[in-house]
Amino acid sequence: MLINNKIIAVLTINDSTKSLDLIKCLKNVGISNLDIRLRTNESKKAIETIVNSNYDFNIGVGTVVSEDDLAFINSLKIKYAFSPHTDEKIIRLSNKYNIEFIPGVSTLSDINSALNCGCQYLKFFPAEKLGGVNYLDSILKPLKKNDLKIVAMGGITVENISEYLSHENIIGVGSSWIANENLVNDSNWTEIERRAKLLLEI
Repeated sequence: MLINNKIIAVLTINDSTKSLDLIKCLKNVGISNLDIRLRTNESKKAIETIVNSNYDFNIGVGTVVSEDDLAFINSLKIKYAFSPHTDEKIIRLSNKYNIEFIPGVSTLSDINSALNCGCQYLKFFPAEKLGGVNYLDSILKPLKKNDLKIVAMGGITVENISEYLSHENIIGVGSSWIANENLVNDSNWTEIERRAKLLLEI
């Protein structure tokens, strides 16, 4: 589901007019995968701006919690939806729109529910607060680990990303540290580029 590398820039955009400058600086350093959160009043406008731009990104939308969210994603032909938790009703609705739904999982029960609903990918969230890869291994132990494809998100920075990137089941690592809200609000594209480079060089 990811292209070029395992890094996903997790974005919260409060001002949609900053969208093009933001993605330009990410593209300049080699970021191709985005998770744009539906957390602000400007989120949908920002997503529309990015989708309709001349920049080619692998776009997923995060904080998807309703059928309206799914309908919005479908209208833009976006392929991936991330959720902070496992909601079987929303997972099943995503099939109606042919969207690859990636639910947040934090327990063995969550994982089993998501797998029973046919999910191909799981979002381990919030990764660091749960206990990182050690905790992940503990909940994966009863399962056939080699069959699971996991995207890890939550509290991941340059200091701790290596262990996630090297984990056998983790196919992608999302980080809001690359372009956190304050950096985007301040239009600090130089620092965003610097952080993205740091992660891509690991």
